[in-house]
Amino acid sequence: MNFSVRLGLAIGVLAAFGGVIAFLSLSGDGNTAHAGRTVRWESSRQCQECHQDVYDEWHGSHHQIAFTNPEVRKLSDDFRKEECMDCHLPRPLAVTGFGKRTLPRRTHFDEGVSCISCHLGPDGGILGRNDRPEAPCAPKRSEDFFAVEACASCHNQHWTTDQWRASRYAEEGTTCSDCHMQEVERTRADGSTRMGRSHVWPGGHDKAMLRKAGKFEVSRDGDELVLSLTNVGAGHNFPTEERHRAVDMVYRFLPAGTAPPAAQPAAAQPAAVEAGQPSPSDWTLAWRARQPYRDEATPVGPGAKPQENTQLAADATKTVRVPIPAGTAAVEARLWYRATPFCGDDSPLSTLLEERRIEL
Repeated sequence: MNFSVRLGLAIGVLAAFGGVIAFLSLSGDGNTAHAGRTVRWESSRQCQECHQDVYDEWHGSHHQIAFTNPEVRKLSDDFRKEECMDCHLPRPLAVTGFGKRTLPRRTHFDEGVSCISCHLGPDGGILGRNDRPEAPCAPKRSEDFFAVEACASCHNQHWTTDQWRASRYAEEGTTCSDCHMQEVERTRADGSTRMGRSHVWPGGHDKAMLRKAGKFEVSRDGDELVLSLTNVGAGHNFPTEERHRAVDMVYRFLPAGTAPPAAQPAAAQPAAVEAGQPSPSDWTLAWRARQPYRDEATPVGPGAKPQENTQLAADATKTVRVPIPAGTAAVEARLWYRATPFCGDDSPLSTLLEERRIEL
């Protein structure tokens, strides 16, 4: 092969390679032509100028801190479990495909699940709920963008979306955004208002949201204490998502002569015991809602079988009956949410959702 032929082939290869690079740059890295200029969308900070209110909601949310959250870093062994990066630092969902497993990026680590992760389209433009060609980012309406499949890319890794599909919420058309992205009123630059969606995403770290999920009931039936928990508000299992999330129903019996909690602080209890007065029984776990780890040999809680998933499906109820010992004057019961199953009541990872007291 002579030099001119080799040169021609080389030029052809380079030209083809350059075309591929140009296509990939357009389709995956975020370029939008607007007002005669090309914008490369890479960071949420680019969105801040026009969407300060949305940016403020997102910043500090568990989407934004998905990669920097100390709790996540500990559970992922500082992301040595590399598969965790897929969802905690994802590339744009539309590029890998809505509903498909995401891939990790290696940029903007402090942005976690960013504006770009959700809003960047496969053509480099911005996706939204409505066509807004007059806006600087010129968003285009995409049904896929605000469908449940967009959330499923990350949140079905632990079957949360499948749990929703099996519930009445899916049949009724209540989607993820109806609960986790509630409508809010936004003010435009010209002073007019419009309805938008909140970008805080309350969930397992929001006490008010957790309390809406479960209905905790405590009653006496003859010589038995009856504890029940119903999943009344979650459109999926309660708790859901990670295997280490747990919801605990606990109780303790108070014998006659035990002072009410307000009159008997914890520091006074040892003195009462020394004086020969009765003291409350220890807190006892009645039932735990949780999905076990794959290698967990013991049941997650009382009454469960090894490897049994005791999460509460949507609208399901769990009832536990406990005999009341003779001489019991009152019963106290609590409902706890644990971000990890092995933390105590005094841990910041434990949230007290409900508390009940019954005088007998």
